Amino acid sequence: MTDHNSNRFDLGRRPVLGGLAGAVATGAIGTAAASSQQQDGSTDNTGQDDSGGGPPDAVSNEFESDLEIINYALTLEYLEAEFYTRGIQNIDDAALEQQFEGWGPIQERVADRLRVVRDHEITHVGVLEQSIETLGGDPIEQPTFDFGTAVQEPAEFIATAATLEDVGVSAYAGAAPFLEMAELVPPALSIHSVEARHASYLRELNGEVGFPMAFDQPRSRSEVLELAGDFIVE
Repeated sequence: MTDHNSNRFDLGRRPVLGGLAGAVATGAIGTAAASSQQQDGSTDNTGQDDSGGGPPDAVSNEFESDLEIINYALTLEYLEAEFYTRGIQNIDDAALEQQFEGWGPIQERVADRLRVVRDHEITHVGVLEQSIETLGGDPIEQPTFDFGTAVQEPAEFIATAATLEDVGVSAYAGAAPFLEMAELVPPALSIHSVEARHASYLRELNGEVGFPMAFDQPRSRSEVLELAGDFIVE
């Protein structure tokens, strides 16, 4: 029987400029001002895992309990909430809106929309913490994050946000099938669908197609931490 009182979750120490962070810093993921149209008129799906064309298989189960899954999700929500909070604090609305000059209403609303995303992530943190406590567990402490210039430069902020949202969506898709308590599934799927809405919006802001494929690919815990863990310093 699975031990639902186990909530051990060790991220370890990871370099700040690793795979995901390094790709953003070097421009490999693109910028908000970049065009997604290629010379042949096709769309650039940069940042999307396009392996396979059909429904995905489940990833390997790397969890020992439901509490461990929720603490895993909580860590990702901590990361997103802190990322948006710092970025919105550091980048003024005018600098952010300037990235979308000529985009019409999108330019005028982008700062407010990103505040909504930030508030969603903060709400997710609160709900997951409460869920863990209700199950008799202890929420993992918020890690220390270092986002570098991703929370200082408008284009890099948008590019990083798009990638973090994509990673978050794949993380929920990979972990949710392993929840054993049926009552935890609806909240998990509800957060997953909202994260997917965030991802679609941020991808469009980043000059990419918001919904490039008919099926998204899930990621395992280890795959997610290889990416999101780049910003976790302890």
